[in-house]
Amino acid sequence: MSEPIITIEDDPPVKDIRLLWDGLDRYNFSQTGLEGHLISVFLRNEQHEVIGGAHGWTAFGWLHIRVFWLREDQRHRGWGTCLLEATEAEGVKRGCRYSHLETFSFQALGFYQKSGYRVFGELGNVAGDHKWYFLKKDLC
Repeated sequence: MSEPIITIEDDPPVKDIRLLWDGLDRYNFSQTGLEGHLISVFLRNEQHEVIGGAHGWTAFGWLHIRVFWLREDQRHRGWGTCLLEATEAEGVKRGCRYSHLETFSFQALGFYQKSGYRVFGELGNVAGDHKWYFLKKDLC
């Protein structure tokens, strides 16, 4: 039997990435008895095009927002707050008591702090002198 090989891939097939997530999900369930679920909340225009949204997962009493984005022409109009509140409300509906997310110093730290998130960790030296912030919020 030949030895496995390690490959570095910039654009792997979606099915291969799915295999990793499915394997991790099965292991997590074997240890906790709890299943995680993806969550996606979108802001769409009249043509049903996505102009903003949030994506992440809910599991173990936590909402993890992995991606939060709003098209530039829709910013500073209250839509970000509406999207964040809708995402958090769905998290609570799913049994989440807490939320966490990440942002960079050149993104939306102030927005998240204004929305009740607190920094619990940071990494420096990101893309030069920027920082990478890790935030959490109690939802209940």
